Amino acid sequence: MSIFVGNLPFRAEQEDVIELFAPFGDVVNCSLPLERDTGRKRGFAFVEMADPAMEERAIEALQGAEMMGRPLRINKAEPRGGGGGGFHRRGGGGHRAVESDPARPSGARGWEDRSYGGGSSWAEEGGFEAGRTRRRRGGAGPVDRPSGMETEEPPGAED
Repeated sequence: MSIFVGNLPFRAEQEDVIELFAPFGDVVNCSLPLERDTGRKRGFAFVEMADPAMEERAIEALQGAEMMGRPLRINKAEPRGGGGGGFHRRGGGGHRAVESDPARPSGARGWEDRSYGGGSSWAEEGGFEAGRTRRRRGGAGPVDRPSGMETEEPPGAED
């Protein structure tokens, strides 16, 4: 188990955090994560102590403690989930892992790729210039036309 220390002052160093937890037992590990882009501290730390009982005592004793004028949030660290950062949807829905099925190709479901002459296409019938086209499987829905393509006007639509 490890301890999460939140609302940490940005000027706090690893030694400051170790010093805060030292009266409750041996600190085995202390890390202050940095921002990937700027290299600045992110304002929290993770502390691991030699014994879970020591960690429990430290969490209880340090509730409401302050460091450099800031009240600290101290609690058990949550197990790290996949991804990290960004918006997390709570509750139903979300991404479901699907086992690989060779009968079902990857990519956009419901679309088939008609790239450069694969089967009959509008290009063969004069409807598209050479290039990539995509259409809905089963013929439903509109066809994505390459940019710059003019659509033909129906007969009698002239002014």
